[in-house]
Amino acid sequence: MTFDAGQYKQVEREVYSATAASYEKYGGDTFRAFARRLLDGAGLRPGRYVLDVACGPGIPTLLAAPLVAPGGTVVGVDLAPGMVELAGKKAQEAGIANATFREADAEALPFQENAFDAVLCCHGLVHTTDRMRALGEMWRVLKKGGTLALSVWSTPERVPALSIVAKAIRERFPAAVVLGAPMWFDFGPDGALEKALTDAGFHGISVARHTVVQKKRDGEEYWEAVLGISGRLQMLLQKVPPQIASDIRTDVIKAAGNFRGARGIDIPCEEIIAWAVK
Repeated sequence: MTFDAGQYKQVEREVYSATAASYEKYGGDTFRAFARRLLDGAGLRPGRYVLDVACGPGIPTLLAAPLVAPGGTVVGVDLAPGMVELAGKKAQEAGIANATFREADAEALPFQENAFDAVLCCHGLVHTTDRMRALGEMWRVLKKGGTLALSVWSTPERVPALSIVAKAIRERFPAAVVLGAPMWFDFGPDGALEKALTDAGFHGISVARHTVVQKKRDGEEYWEAVLGISGRLQMLLQKVPPQIASDIRTDVIKAAGNFRGARGIDIPCEEIIAWAVK
């Protein structure tokens, strides 16, 4: 099977729309921890006009909005309309008036060049089919001197919260691995993210590694959370033979048990954060 970028985007749009609520339910606390660290170096202040690329259910957007008030606005964009709808609902319920949301492709942002004071992207780049094009779009819409704050996953051994699932799928159903498809860990090796940002035209790049530990009661609770966050995993399990789906679940739960601590399962998840200037 060869990689089809158009089909990949369509699946992303559909599965993450359908699973937006479960993504928020099971991943909200974790991604808020990631987003807060991302915002630490973004240089946001009142009056700033900010773009949040691949905003999902609006977690970075809604954390950033109070930082740019009064006078500032944060615009969140996502490929999945279900995510955009949920993010807008959350903003309304929280009474956050300076955050807006719209559907958009990170590889073709619907904004003029030099429009934003800052661009955020919290673990969204790994979902794009053409990473350099997406980075180029972020560079294009950012004002000269503006800041990009972007996060990606580290290497598999440093992100077992994700890699144990990837390993189980690869071993139990190798056909799920499509040559040329974007991978979660592509920017994990030392220097990979810095090179991509430099090639896209950014400078003044600083990088930090940050770990959030997934704390679960046991492997079953961890599996429930992973399944709730990953729309693609839900889709895969519906398509493979039932025995393979069961084996994947069993393998993941067993692997999670290797991270048992005094009070349950503690699985680390390391991210790489970059702050850069146009």
